[in-house]
Amino acid sequence: SSATDPLVHYGRHFGQTVHTLCNFQVLLTNRILQMGELADTPEENFTAKERREHHVFQELLKSVAGLEERLIISLSYVFKVIRLSHILRQLTKGASGARGDDTKSLKGSVLDWITPRGQNLIPPLAHNMKVD
Repeated sequence: SSATDPLVHYGRHFGQTVHTLCNFQVLLTNRILQMGELADTPEENFTAKERREHHVFQELLKSVAGLEERLIISLSYVFKVIRLSHILRQLTKGASGARGDDTKSLKGSVLDWITPRGQNLIPPLAHNMKVD
């Protein structure tokens, strides 16, 4: 069996703890531009949205060991688009899995919350089934 790329795990963790609906393609593309073309631009010259995005990017760099180096290396090769798209695909796969995990456990949590202590719901609803 093939091992899962560690980026999937990082994307899952990031999606659960930092930014649930992160668009990694937009985030990385904009921040790579900032690392290159806009590197000398002071942060105070960016809009509030760009500063928030920069903060999320910094959190991503802290969360994913070696990501900054991987991005720099991917930009210096002829196949940079392929390498960058692999990074994006794996991070997105992990974050999507995190959202799926959250959704899957949501029904049980809601049922626990709405059911009065010591009583049963009428009609009864199963915790482990999506549709009743």
